[in-house]
Order: sequence, then structure tokens, then C-alpha cells
Amino acid sequence: MISRRRQKIYSEFEIRMIMFYATMLLLFPNVLVITYIFDIAEYVNIMRFMFWLLMAVVFLTGLGTGLLFYYRDKLKRRVKPTYRAEFIYLLFLSAFGLLGVNVLYDYFGGDPQYVANVLIFVFAVMLYVLITLGRIYFKFNYMRKR
Repeated sequence: MISRRRQKIYSEFEIRMIMFYATMLLLFPNVLVITYIFDIAEYVNIMRFMFWLLMAVVFLTGLGTGLLFYYRDKLKRRVKPTYRAEFIYLLFLSAFGLLGVNVLYDYFGGDPQYVANVLIFVFAVMLYVLITLGRIYFKFNYMRKR
């Protein structure tokens, strides 16, 4: 008798938890992309701005974690077979986060000669994490043949 291994379908609580923490992790670099576009560094001390931005991200993470756990029971009852739109949101967030890492590297005075090396490493890590999350949690396996 051959038994097929059934994939677990995750509730909306787990998916929102992953999306929230990914958003909070990449919020700092994404805001830095906006500051780089509008050249905010000319008008404010960028190190002080990054400190207060980090404090705001930590505060929002605590507030969001509290709200997630407050609505946990309600969200655990909601299930979808696939979370394609949520995964695409993570893809766009990660792409801008990759740009933000480049801006952060520039703000910290990194050598421009090594920007490509840093970006390739961060891209490889992000790609591995996204493929793993997509396959396990979001049921979005784009590496599989149909």
C-alpha cells in the first residue's frame, strides 16, 4: 500500500505572522530606499534618522505582534488552499528590501567596489528563503514542473 504524504494547509494566522514579520524586517531598508530617492540625507542627519526609524520599527513590531495574538483565534479558523497574492506581496517587498540593503550599505560608508558582492549574497539568501516559504507555507511551488 502506497500512502501519499499530504501537505499541511496553514491557517491565515501563520501566513499573516510570516507576512508581518517579513514586512517589519524589510520595513527599515524599504524606508531607506525612499530616503535615498528624495535625498533626505542632505537635510537630516542620516544616522539619527536611522536610529529613530529603527525605534519606530521596533515599536510597530511590538504593537503588531500584540494585535496578531489578540486576533489569533479568529485567524486560526480561516484557511485558504493557496496564498498566491500574499506570496507575490512578499516578492515585491523583498525586491525593494534588496535595494534598501544597497542603500544601507552606502549610508554606512561601504566600499562601492563591493556593492555587487553584497547584493549577490543578500539576493541568494532572500531567494532561498522565498522559495522555501513559498513551497512550505504558501503552496506556491514555481520550481515544480506541471
